[in-house]
Amino acid sequence: MSRYDGRGGNGGNVYLVPSTSMAFIDIKKELGGKSKVKAQSGGHSQKVRLVGDNGEHTYVKVPVGIEAVDMERNVLLARCSRPFQKYLIACGGSGGNARNHYKGEPGEQFDISLHLKLRPNVGLVGFPNAGKSTLMKAFVPRKSIKIAAYPFTTTKPQVAFWVAEKRKEDEESDFTLSIADLPGLIEGASQNRGKGYQFLKHLEYADVLLLVVDCLGFQLSNKPGEPFRSPLEVVALLNHELENYSKKLVQKPALLVLNKIDISPDKEEPSRLAEKLRSLDWPLQLPEKLRPRFPLQFDYVIPISAKLGEIEELKRALIRTYRNLHPSEVPQDLLEDDDKSLL
Repeated sequence: MSRYDGRGGNGGNVYLVPSTSMAFIDIKKELGGKSKVKAQSGGHSQKVRLVGDNGEHTYVKVPVGIEAVDMERNVLLARCSRPFQKYLIACGGSGGNARNHYKGEPGEQFDISLHLKLRPNVGLVGFPNAGKSTLMKAFVPRKSIKIAAYPFTTTKPQVAFWVAEKRKEDEESDFTLSIADLPGLIEGASQNRGKGYQFLKHLEYADVLLLVVDCLGFQLSNKPGEPFRSPLEVVALLNHELENYSKKLVQKPALLVLNKIDISPDKEEPSRLAEKLRSLDWPLQLPEKLRPRFPLQFDYVIPISAKLGEIEELKRALIRTYRNLHPSEVPQDLLEDDDKSLL
């Protein structure tokens, strides 16, 4: 149709659309088992219709928090963080016209990988065997959580929903926080040692970080040369891993719990350590090589026994911290004097 200066329609685009009701496992069903997604081609120009119709766009639903990465260039194409917003992944090609000698242009084509990042209200951070899963169990006793006395019991992120009990019968709904228990980090996690990237990425969207530290210290194994770390050193090393992965993580509100006080031989030591860590200059108590560049400033430092379920003070601290971030989301019933029982 060049003699009539006809124009072919443009090809459709491919978009990702985040949905709050979709899980990662549902993506395969959304694609109908196919591994290739394409939009409709543009329509041809005709004698009776010189301008062809544009091709229809293709929309693929994905869970909120999905990131689409071009596998060949390792480039982020889209970070799908806002529900129901359309994220452009691939543009359709231009239809045939005088500028391209009436030969339609191919659309963009990518091989992409999809990565899901959780969006918990609270992200648990700690070295292996610090008691994170036990703490999760203390928050949500009815959830099935694997707990054992050896490192790396948690092998993939677990999410539970803690529901604060109503204090008034006429309240419309409970106050709920989602809590993500991540597998234990190890030194070098921010350089992807021990699959650190796969775990740290889930903290990017967390509202609050909750560091869980064994008040007795930590040693990964009894192998020769494996260093023992004091609780203060553990806090510093966790701080290092967070800041090395992303400085934004150490800017988030953070709480610290010193766990396992029920088995501490010196019952006063956890309280003394907590007092040190509440100070703004807590890193100065460490050798210079262990001091983090961007020290975490903890809203609360609380000695606890997750095993015995002694976490009432921690529950109140989490509510206060979350209230400061999202005051409209916390029921007025939970904003009463802190001297009163919140739960």
